[in-house]
Amino acid sequence: LDARLWQHINLSASWYQADTKNQTFDPSLPPSSSYTTIYLQTGHVRNTGVELSLGYSNQWRDFGWSSNFTFSWNKNEIVDLASGALNPVTGQPLNLSELDIKGLGKAKYILKQGGTLGDLYTTSDLKFNDNGYVEVDKAGNLLLTDEGEQIYLGSVFPSENLAWRNDFRWRNFNFGFLLTARLGGVVYSRTQAVMDYYGVSASSADARDAGGIVINGNDLIDAQKWYQTVANGDTTPQYYTYSATNFRLQELSLGYTLPRKWFRNKMVLTVSFVGRNLWMIYCKAPFDPEAVASTGLSYQGIDYFMMPSLRSLGFNVKFEF
Repeated sequence: LDARLWQHINLSASWYQADTKNQTFDPSLPPSSSYTTIYLQTGHVRNTGVELSLGYSNQWRDFGWSSNFTFSWNKNEIVDLASGALNPVTGQPLNLSELDIKGLGKAKYILKQGGTLGDLYTTSDLKFNDNGYVEVDKAGNLLLTDEGEQIYLGSVFPSENLAWRNDFRWRNFNFGFLLTARLGGVVYSRTQAVMDYYGVSASSADARDAGGIVINGNDLIDAQKWYQTVANGDTTPQYYTYSATNFRLQELSLGYTLPRKWFRNKMVLTVSFVGRNLWMIYCKAPFDPEAVASTGLSYQGIDYFMMPSLRSLGFNVKFEF
């Protein structure tokens, strides 16, 4: 739907449903299958979503204002996984109820029917007793287990994306800014875990200054023993999984259009200053959740010593004849 209302308002609304079948996966297989991995073209994935845009534009003598707000929502769902997958040697059904498509260490992407392509799980956790308390041995060391049920960490996909752009014009000057927001989803930072493990992060310094980490309500455990357990390589990614929700000033511009008469009315020249990714207003993750280390399905939302996201400042020169 596209509509123009009362001369100054623009409305655009879209709904879509996209079905993708027979995608290529190379999941890990259980040892009982006699294989470590298998290449499959299988599954049925459905993306359903809504995209909305609402804009306003008006001019009052020398002053003009244009504003545009956009909203997008997408639901990713695995409708069918691998019901028809066959053993390539025997031709017998593999009966796979889930696909482990790797990830990083104990943070694994596990695909299940009814889930999404971005669901992160782990089976590793601290060991708890029957009363729900963390178990500690006589030397004060934390105990781990990797034999429990799968722990759902979340999906790396956002639930909604928002953007709001405003442009102001006064005579030959123009000013604009763009605010963007991502809502929902999770990210996993292996970088933060490694920093904590070696005691070179701010959080580990704060824990040392506080005398340790509080567990089981009021028990204090040595900070080094805590971090060298939960942050040790592939152990417990749930302690380094963060909300991917963020809100930022994505773009800012300031420009001036030189008088047309300076060029005998044959050319228009506009000079602008433009800054992008200038200010992260809200973010709980220790890195930019929008940064991408890989375009593959099995590495989205994972940070392992990625390059930091960049802030850019520059100038634009625009000629119009």
